[in-house]
Amino acid sequence: MAYFNHAFLKCFNPTSVVGLEKKETSELAPGEIALVQDGAWESTSEPEPGTLGYIVQGSYHTVDSIGNNPGHGGYTESVKSKGINPRFISRLYSTDCITAEKSTSQITVGPRCVPCGESLYLRLDVKGSPALRFLNHNAYAIGDSANICCVDDQTYIDPAAALAAAGGQLLADPLISPFVRERQWGAVAAGVEITQASGLSGVDSTSTVGAGGADYTSGDIVSIDTGSSLAVVRVTFTAPGGAVAAFEVLASGSGYSAATLGTTNIEVANPAAAGFTVDVVVDTDLETYSIAQVADGTYTPSTDPVGDAVSATLHVEGAYTETKFGNCSFDTRDFYGKEPVQIIASVLDETGDPCSDCGTVVNTPGTMASTIGETVLRDILMTEAYMQSPYNQGNVDSSRIREIEGSNDILASVDRTALYKTYVIQHTVPRFNNPTGVFDNDQYLYKIYVKCADEATIQEVEVLMTDIQDWANANGNPVQFITDIYGGLFFV
Repeated sequence: MAYFNHAFLKCFNPTSVVGLEKKETSELAPGEIALVQDGAWESTSEPEPGTLGYIVQGSYHTVDSIGNNPGHGGYTESVKSKGINPRFISRLYSTDCITAEKSTSQITVGPRCVPCGESLYLRLDVKGSPALRFLNHNAYAIGDSANICCVDDQTYIDPAAALAAAGGQLLADPLISPFVRERQWGAVAAGVEITQASGLSGVDSTSTVGAGGADYTSGDIVSIDTGSSLAVVRVTFTAPGGAVAAFEVLASGSGYSAATLGTTNIEVANPAAAGFTVDVVVDTDLETYSIAQVADGTYTPSTDPVGDAVSATLHVEGAYTETKFGNCSFDTRDFYGKEPVQIIASVLDETGDPCSDCGTVVNTPGTMASTIGETVLRDILMTEAYMQSPYNQGNVDSSRIREIEGSNDILASVDRTALYKTYVIQHTVPRFNNPTGVFDNDQYLYKIYVKCADEATIQEVEVLMTDIQDWANANGNPVQFITDIYGGLFFV
């Protein structure tokens, strides 16, 4: 018979690990796991040479028979792996605990991006399996700031007002509104972040002064050119040779921007100072409002965003939750999400083409969490089915049958809302006499799931995996236990 080149899977979800004390398999508490030596059938940190080892876990079933029928007994029998030969262990590794990250988009607009009489256009795309299941296609929406008016002599629209108007239209669109929302801080919506420069507050005198400049003395007056105005400063300290090393601000000037001002040239009458640079520290006011607060007048828009150096950023995030049922009606065929919704924002020109001349966009893809309880429960139920203890579902009286057959004990052993760390042991069983088979080895894969929040059990399982590594090494198999593989590097 030809076997497919795939590993046979068996899963465990322990609540503790047997320590240094010796325990027989019949003494294991529900959920307690151990490395057991054959023959003696008691826990050990390293089976004796010439023996096989087993991963054994105490059964979660509390009743040994169905309906007090001794012919249907053995349900409290411990869960055992195949016999493991240390020379044939091929992989030992664990995956990292990774929390889910939402997909986010940030759209930043400067003070000169929305002239009066024109509109800001934003596009937001929604992609991924949530959108495909809900709509059978990806979706997008376009919002604009066409309803904002300017006062007399105003030349540019406040970017915060423009972003709030266009963003509000996006989030109100019936197709994409189930998948996206403005950024939430706790339970508070705070999607519009506004920065406004309040002037030059000082010069970073701790930075290294660039080459150039000489013959200065303390008290000399020089000016800093920001491109739109001059800030007057006084030399307060000179280095050897008269190079300027520190300044005192005399006048703050105007037109500074935290986003654009980094190093700036010093204009002086002395040609020897050409190319001289210093770092300028700029004070900025940072305020955050929800889209609704910008729209209802809680935020007062600037009528001169250029002079006030107003910049704004709109933050939106993917937000979608599928329907879930409790354990009483749990069905392994129920869908559960394995990837987050992905959102992609962009700024458009009036023709609908992407525009990068004004405004910047940062799109951050969402990432899935490490193994979630939904996956763990399905794997554990599959292991139960291999042991001739199937999970009854789909019938009118399934919930009662599950109660009779003890499936509720298995359901209760897994937290479907939790994240789990996965430990993996893979080994082979060679078939030396296999004249008609395609593959010469059967592979077995054992997964041990531990809640990411259960630090005590994680530490105990780490010791167990290290013991298995040492056991394999002592038998001439230099396999290494690899920890915290991101997202599961190995596929079997």
